[in-house]
Amino acid sequence: MRPQNHFSRKQQAKNTRNRILFEATKLFARQGYHKTTISDICTAVGLTSGALFHYFPSKEALLNAVIERLQRGIVLYSEHLEKMAGRGFTVIEEIVNLMCDHFERQPEATICLASLATEFAGANPKIERRIKQVYEDFVNSLARVFDGHPRVKNPRAAAIAFIGASQGVAVQGLLRENETSIRKLAHGFLSILQKW
Repeated sequence: MRPQNHFSRKQQAKNTRNRILFEATKLFARQGYHKTTISDICTAVGLTSGALFHYFPSKEALLNAVIERLQRGIVLYSEHLEKMAGRGFTVIEEIVNLMCDHFERQPEATICLASLATEFAGANPKIERRIKQVYEDFVNSLARVFDGHPRVKNPRAAAIAFIGASQGVAVQGLLRENETSIRKLAHGFLSILQKW
């Protein structure tokens, strides 16, 4: 009976850690890192600050864990792109659909990295570099998709712009959540990318 108890405690600790990351992501996306307090996160998760610090020794450690969590999601996009080289516009549609799926599960996670990038740009070079690095694989994978397209002169610039525009769609999805769906916004975005 002891091993099962140990397993359930480990699983409970893992679940609590994931809840902290989930709620911190939501708060950082909506309020920003600097305006979000440890107390805000504790209230959202239902923990004391002492319990939260058991999982993350500082707010900066929590920020780094949130960025790492978001990076895992971006790696999935990059891996998907690598499998789809040479499939033209369908690749873009599929990536936008993946983003919509992700948005429907946790909308704030879709925009959190962009929110953090905006907040830390020029203010904290260490965090800014880390966020840029998180984006880098996705940018490179997407640039390879755009490479060789007759209308794309600079694949890297196109990839960076596409990622920014996609995240802008997600921001509008949050802003207009009672007005329209993310799928309708994504369809509108895709329609302007097709040949006029």
